[in-house]
Amino acid sequence: MLRASRKQELKELIFVQSIKLFKEKGFDNVTVEEITQACGIAKGTFYNYFPKKEAVLLHLAVSQLESVHESIQRNQNMPDLKQKLLHLFSNLFHQYAEQPDMVRLVVSEMMRADMFIDAEMRIVEKFRQALAALLEDAKDKGLLTTQAASEDIAAVLTGVYFNSLLIWLSGDTAAIQIETLFQRHFDIVWEGIRSEGVVEQ
Repeated sequence: MLRASRKQELKELIFVQSIKLFKEKGFDNVTVEEITQACGIAKGTFYNYFPKKEAVLLHLAVSQLESVHESIQRNQNMPDLKQKLLHLFSNLFHQYAEQPDMVRLVVSEMMRADMFIDAEMRIVEKFRQALAALLEDAKDKGLLTTQAASEDIAAVLTGVYFNSLLIWLSGDTAAIQIETLFQRHFDIVWEGIRSEGVVEQ
């Protein structure tokens, strides 16, 4: 367990140092050698964690996907479906508030480069599938009785989340404000879901 923890710490170090260099010099102008020097590691160690420089940028999205799965697992017995969903999304927005410059840089670079589109879409699809599975589980437990397909509800919630992210990226809106905006939009969607059959706790 300790070994796994140390590996995760080293991966985070590589990620953080890389982002610092990307911010200072621009993504295209930073080499893997510069990253390894900043981290005090060998090139081989870098490639043990990231197959190429571009993979560093995907680390944030992968980490957020892991956070979604952890939130679902941690709160699987929470009886209030709305609170379970809001808690899941709040965890994602929390990282924006903690490191807004880093998140802005990573997401902006990923949106700018065509090479990330396929990888991004796969992660978004896994995100949507995780939400759909959560909703389907709520149906199985009798917490959600809507006739709407779980996949469709998950797609709408995913759209609301990424719309909030794009609004945040396009202006000076603070992360705490964007979470409030997300919740307003979420509440509108929730009213539609509830009218079709959410069991209130």
